Amino acid sequence: MLNPIELQLRPSCFEALSWSPDGDLAVAAGEHVQILKPKTGCLKRNTPGKDAWDITRIRVNTFTNAEWAPIPPQNRDDFSIGAEQSTSTVISLAWSPAGLARFRRSVLAVLGSNLILSLWEPIGPRAIWTRVAIVNHALHPDPSAPSTLTGEPLRKANIRSFHWCEPLKTPARSEDSDQASEPESRWGIQLMSITNDANEVVLLQIQRNSNSTSPSRSYHMKKLTTYQLPGEKNTPNVCPGSILQKTLQLKSRILSISTGPWVPLHPTKVNGVHTSSAMIAAVYGKQLYPLKATIALHKLDNGTDTAAEYQVTAELADHPLTDSSSRWAYCQIEGPIKWIHTKQSPNINLVVGTSTGFLTLSIPRNVYQGTGKGKDRFEFWPTSTSSFPVEDGEPRSDWELIAGMATLTDEQNDSCALHLGTSAALAAFIDLETPSSEEAESDDSLGLPQWSKIIKNIREQYDLDRDLQGYAMNRVWGLASYRGVIAVLVTRHPTNMIQYKVASDERAVVGFAFEGAEEAPDPESLFSLASDQNEQPEESGRKKPVTFLLSRCDKDDEINTVDQRLIYAAACCSIVDNRLASIRPQAQKALERLAVKTGADLSEEISKCTNASSTISSKSPEQLSQAGGHLFEKCDICDAGIPWASTTEAQCENGHLFVRCGLTSVAIQEPGISKYCSTCQTEFLDEELIVRLRDEALSPVFMGVVRAFDICPSCNSKFKCSNLT
Repeated sequence: MLNPIELQLRPSCFEALSWSPDGDLAVAAGEHVQILKPKTGCLKRNTPGKDAWDITRIRVNTFTNAEWAPIPPQNRDDFSIGAEQSTSTVISLAWSPAGLARFRRSVLAVLGSNLILSLWEPIGPRAIWTRVAIVNHALHPDPSAPSTLTGEPLRKANIRSFHWCEPLKTPARSEDSDQASEPESRWGIQLMSITNDANEVVLLQIQRNSNSTSPSRSYHMKKLTTYQLPGEKNTPNVCPGSILQKTLQLKSRILSISTGPWVPLHPTKVNGVHTSSAMIAAVYGKQLYPLKATIALHKLDNGTDTAAEYQVTAELADHPLTDSSSRWAYCQIEGPIKWIHTKQSPNINLVVGTSTGFLTLSIPRNVYQGTGKGKDRFEFWPTSTSSFPVEDGEPRSDWELIAGMATLTDEQNDSCALHLGTSAALAAFIDLETPSSEEAESDDSLGLPQWSKIIKNIREQYDLDRDLQGYAMNRVWGLASYRGVIAVLVTRHPTNMIQYKVASDERAVVGFAFEGAEEAPDPESLFSLASDQNEQPEESGRKKPVTFLLSRCDKDDEINTVDQRLIYAAACCSIVDNRLASIRPQAQKALERLAVKTGADLSEEISKCTNASSTISSKSPEQLSQAGGHLFEKCDICDAGIPWASTTEAQCENGHLFVRCGLTSVAIQEPGISKYCSTCQTEFLDEELIVRLRDEALSPVFMGVVRAFDICPSCNSKFKCSNLT
């Protein structure tokens, strides 16, 4: 299993640990964020500690005037210490779902105490972490001409909390189709829910523009809808009509927000519109406030296959559960919020931390959607040693806040588990298996997780190193999960003395524990392909892109010379590769159409479509200069023809050797325009680098194939910038 990592930092908030779908860890550390990327080679050799990780430290609280103008002092009603006077420490961070960043990876969202939310992504061959967007710009009254804000517009632009919504996936094509499914059905439409200083809940759609000439300006944020929470807020613990109640109502803010899973309102589309809904849990002051979000997707038919997008509209309203929220009105919400569910479970569970414990709310799906009535189950769990499992001899500390939550979901067994830890290192997990019938009773009980042993060992080692004679304790700052592994962020402290530290002495430890019933995976396989992305035969991996390119010749009557060259390369690939013999009849038809359109002599290629795999000879200088000569490849160095003898390499008659693109099969003769598979190291043409270096628009067929196959077609791994990183 993974070894613990000791980091030189002090966490600046609870929930300070976040694990991306790509295996990268992010830790909030004051004015900085430390990002840990696993070294697969070192993990295989069982390298101890942080030597098995690439650790990057980025400072996130410095902004240029162009990014965010300085905020002048505000009046009493609009004044915010966090926005005006803080050093802007990190108060929240989270990775986006996979598919938003370049190469379909994740973007890191960082919220500072100055109430500015920024997005970060590694840029360039050396993967330098760069701020790529500031979400507050989407809340500006005039995003096209931002200026210094004051008063009410400033409060609306200050972001108090955020949450990445689950990707809203569109219906996929049928399984018997030879074409790849649309990106929206594989990765989903990326949405974010945020709250501002004016107590508004805002839904944003975040998109990445791959054709942007500047990597730092490649994200577009669209405000879908805004909902203003009522100013008259219930304060059950305060005397009605008192000055204190009026002050609390005036100064209360939405401190946190979390959006539940999207549930389709209709099993099939109606009038070309796909509708889904979700419940949003907002913490307004210290109380839970439920909202209902409804999303409608309208398919945009632009007549091409290169930009199959959807128009998204949204609506926010009070959830019907608002009327029954009096049951938990006296619970002072102060902890994180988690939604726990499986695809087949009849109920959706909401877990919320409070000042003295946490509460669980099991909501039937029809009640969750706001379309029916049902009986939801509400239960409160105190954070005390009487309810939390504690081993004999362990330090006891009651009534501590929930510092971190993580979920583990098993879709096959239709079960999900919640792991949580308090700030005083009380650890527990609960299996939230929803009963299949209303009469069935759930046997929910708190258990002791495996990671509690990890933090116990960390504390005992700290105790022995400093001879504290047992007077030592841990504090938990966050939990994160990844493929059955729980990561926990802890700090170590003495208990019988005043603790004094300078910045250079600050330390935190990240421990890892496998929580599955089976044997823990080795670190190398943990960060390899996901279980649903097992390596497939190269035949099926290359067959779909080739079939996609060949089909363009039948559907597009007007294709340019670049697209014709791509179709010709796909046809030659099927002739050379014996594993693609089943699509040679389609290649023959494409070659015949190309011969008619361009006037090129393709008799050799057409004749070999009915034979076994064979090579295609290079063209003479006369053939390269005749009609249709643009179809054939020639060396950019010596202008000699390039024969077709392999689908992976291209060598001209004079011996110059090039690599063929793993997607389009064309020879890559220009340096600096490639991307690579992170697993099999196959080289591909990089569409974004081509746009930036050549400053020209890409052909529709090329954009269509790179959009349809945005991961390696051979092993389903994601791309990376350079084969050296």
